[in-house]
Amino acid sequence: MTIDATGRSSLEKLAGSYKTSTEKQDKEDYLGREDFLTMLVAQLQNQDPLNPMQGSDFSAQLAQFSSLEQLLNLNESMKTMVSAFENSSEVDVMKYMGKSITGEVNSIDVSDGTPSKGFYKLSSMSDVMVTVYNSEGHAVKTIYPGQQVPGDYDIGWDGTDYHGKTVPDGSYSYGVMANRGNGFTAIPTSISGVVEGITYQNGKPYLMVDGFPVSPDSLVTVSQPPTPTTDSSTSPMSMLDYLGKTISYSDNLLLVEGEKISGNGIQFTLDAPEDVQIQILDSNGNEINMLSIPADGTAMGKNVFQWDGTDIANDKVPNGIYAYRVASPSGNVSMDNSGEVTGIKNFNGSQYFVVGNHDDIVTLSSVLGVE
Repeated sequence: MTIDATGRSSLEKLAGSYKTSTEKQDKEDYLGREDFLTMLVAQLQNQDPLNPMQGSDFSAQLAQFSSLEQLLNLNESMKTMVSAFENSSEVDVMKYMGKSITGEVNSIDVSDGTPSKGFYKLSSMSDVMVTVYNSEGHAVKTIYPGQQVPGDYDIGWDGTDYHGKTVPDGSYSYGVMANRGNGFTAIPTSISGVVEGITYQNGKPYLMVDGFPVSPDSLVTVSQPPTPTTDSSTSPMSMLDYLGKTISYSDNLLLVEGEKISGNGIQFTLDAPEDVQIQILDSNGNEINMLSIPADGTAMGKNVFQWDGTDIANDKVPNGIYAYRVASPSGNVSMDNSGEVTGIKNFNGSQYFVVGNHDDIVTLSSVLGVE
């Protein structure tokens, strides 16, 4: 009996040790290592001392345990392979880097109550209405941004429903309607551009185009971006090469530094006097102010309007780079400018041309021509 007690004690220690080492195993295993070993130990502890288990039976059960161990290890290996395959599939999004794409953007993911961006594009001044739908197709929120000038926009949804409550996490869709004077009609929400980076939302990869996330599943076209035509006999110009040269450019930027606003104001050209709306945007493309100028305050030809550096609440804006857009009912507004490059300015890690006597701020990518 002493031998039996010692054997039982050893088996109990073995079972306890094995249980500790397997606590991290999946709790939902139908019959895992711990279950098998517990049954085996219980069988040994409760066997008839006068008719103990035969060695062949014990060996057979150990062989079964060994087979179970191998199956569980194989299962873990399969999980690792699946995970590796999924990761390799995600890496494939890198092949879109630098490519020109067009994607249909009409879905939004909400995670921890925060929605992703939603894109739409206006080709003319319009009154806009955006409706957000849940996965069942029911409207949860209608947004009225009001009248907007041509350009690219985020729908500006804050992730709440009609009652102001935060919606559950999940996938949502949206539709955009625009009224150009003849009633509301649906407008496309596709986006085109060059993939600038990769971002992850809710564990899913998205392609970044002009600051907007685009799902790889929504792509309609993918192509190589056009190669700029250059004179092979000359090297590409650096920013220093532009100093003293007259350039034409499409940038419409203003740099706010304290009380100083660089540039010669908001400049635009009209074919004839007419009502004008000026939209002021921050560096993220968000509208911070909308200014209206009546027709009697404009003139045919070049116009200059001085912004006071305040937002729609008449509060002073923080220091930074701001952009502006000008629109009129006719759409005959030009904002192209030209001037001599007088310097180069560094701001927040980026370099800008300083143009003209009024220190217009211009990016290299917006240069249209060099004289």
